[in-house]
Amino acid sequence: MPRPKSKTVATTLKMTPVVRDLWERCAEAESRSLTNMFEVMVREHAKKLKLAPASIPAVPAKTTDKSNQKT
Repeated sequence: MPRPKSKTVATTLKMTPVVRDLWERCAEAESRSLTNMFEVMVREHAKKLKLAPASIPAVPAKTTDKSNQKT
């Protein structure tokens, strides 16, 4: 699967220790990071529900134009 071209967004999750342990063990069993395992699980569940990703506007790149800066 190709990598996304958009920036990532930080998210905080609260879960029970049992679910956290299962998440970690699933990721370890597939040699994935926790972030990647979460993304895979969400994408698989969305596919099962026949949900397509909503179109999200791309984040504009930062400009390095210094012509308008005061010196």
